[in-house]
Amino acid sequence: MAVTESPWKAAGDSPSRQLLWELSRLAVTAQEDLYERLDRDSQEREAAHKSALAKAIAKHEKVRKDAEAERDRLEKQMQQERERRAAEARQEEERQRRVALEREKVEKRRAAERAEAAARAERAATEERNAELARQKAEKDRQTAEAVKAKKIQQQEEAKKKADDERRVKEEAAAGAGAGAAQEAQLNTSTAKQSRLITQGQIRNPQREAEHQRYLEIHKNLKELRKFMVQQAKQDSKLKSRMGDMRRDIKKSVGQIIEGKGKNTKPQKKIMDTLREAITSFPQPTVNLSTLTARPIQDIQAPAFFVYLLNQFAKAIVSQFIDEAAVFSKVADPVGTIAIYMFARDEFRISGMSLIDILIAKYHVVCPPLFGIHGSESTDEGRTRLGWRREEGGGPWVSEQNHQDRMTGLGAGYAALSLRNFENNRMSNPYPPYNFWRALTGILNVPAGQITETHLILLRALLMNSEPRFLEFFGDSAKMLLRIAVVEYPQRANKDSVAAKVLSTLGDAMKRDKKLYLTDELEVLLISITFGNVDVQSCLRNVVSMFHVIEKETQWRKDNNRPAGFDAVKKSKPIVAVGANEPLGGERMKAAYYRTATP
Repeated sequence: MAVTESPWKAAGDSPSRQLLWELSRLAVTAQEDLYERLDRDSQEREAAHKSALAKAIAKHEKVRKDAEAERDRLEKQMQQERERRAAEARQEEERQRRVALEREKVEKRRAAERAEAAARAERAATEERNAELARQKAEKDRQTAEAVKAKKIQQQEEAKKKADDERRVKEEAAAGAGAGAAQEAQLNTSTAKQSRLITQGQIRNPQREAEHQRYLEIHKNLKELRKFMVQQAKQDSKLKSRMGDMRRDIKKSVGQIIEGKGKNTKPQKKIMDTLREAITSFPQPTVNLSTLTARPIQDIQAPAFFVYLLNQFAKAIVSQFIDEAAVFSKVADPVGTIAIYMFARDEFRISGMSLIDILIAKYHVVCPPLFGIHGSESTDEGRTRLGWRREEGGGPWVSEQNHQDRMTGLGAGYAALSLRNFENNRMSNPYPPYNFWRALTGILNVPAGQITETHLILLRALLMNSEPRFLEFFGDSAKMLLRIAVVEYPQRANKDSVAAKVLSTLGDAMKRDKKLYLTDELEVLLISITFGNVDVQSCLRNVVSMFHVIEKETQWRKDNNRPAGFDAVKKSKPIVAVGANEPLGGERMKAAYYRTATP
């Protein structure tokens, strides 16, 4: 900083004045330096701020460009994703369309099969009815012919008596009286005999009886085959060493069958391996299958030991039904599945023919009512026809509880055998579902006075866990038959029958668990009254009046020996809910003009 000399120094001014000037000059200079330094600092900060701002702007521009690039990338990716989803939606729509078409084809095929099965069942029932009507007509014609013949003989004898000599009038009269009594007794005996035959004809269908006898012959022939194989084992050491082990393997494997998907692979494989070994290792001797089939066939030979083991397999299956399914009926399903699977396999067919008749023959022995065979439980013959079993060694009949357990297991087992779906299986069903329909109709066609506890127990066992498959195969026809079986049939039985009461509860269980309604009555669960064009109290009075009228009607029906009715109301009393007496929102409107005529 340049220092100017004081103007008073040259003039010889006082030193104080000169000092004052220098001090003031020094203050001005310091202030100028301060301002200069402040300006310089401000310029530096301005330059720094401008530089930072330029950097921030550059960075922001870079971020903006990166964001726009990322946005463009995301938009492109989203567009590709939308296009991909649209393509997938089109593919899924096309797939669903194809699935719907395929399902429609399957449903049409199932409907056609059900219709065909129902038609076959209807034709079989019609043929049975026609046969029964023809038999009754023939019986009636025979009775008429015998009555006409008897009347003609009586007229001839009366004419002969009138032509006799007067001398022998008294003797002939006495003889005539004796002859007339004898003829009357003979006629009464003949009439009673005819009446018994008619009664027997009502419960015995000739076609079913002949079929039953054929299966009993098959069972007898199987016993002879067993004796034959025992003799063969004595002569063949190889057969003897394996026959007992293989029989026990089959029995043990059948006993190991349990409920659950995929849990029976091991016993199933063991049974198959045992039967294969019988075919490959013991092809001789052979047996003529014409003695072991219900339908007449040509002489077809099969390995006798293989047929013997199939018979043992069928015997084990029936025993498993009796022992296990009687206690827990759902066990019957896996047992029936494996049984039908074995008889359906091509490798166990002979000349393409299944040997299922071996198993069905055993069923004819242990449970004849499934095949339309009836009888009275009050006679030994009737009990035999109904499948009652005696104690070991031909002793007394088993207890009623034992018999009922047997029938329960056998009925559940028969349902498991006859209601198998082979629609998606390349193998053909050896025992189609129409056999189940035939068994049901055979029981349901029993006259009211001849229904036994055995029929009722069997019917419940057949339907207890099988109604979904029954409905799947036969549709509305099955529902109709279920109504007859569960609602109408128990009413035809003895009123004191416990089995009839238990059977009738099956309908309630179907309604509760499966939402399957077999009755025509409507179940009212709730009556809800609330504010409307009539106040709540008036609505409630109407509801109470309705219940009062129902009560009076029920009492009148009882007093006049008529069915009381209103069972749905008695079993499930509806709840009466009283709602609000005012609108929940807004104002209460009075439409006085509502019923006023307009000009």
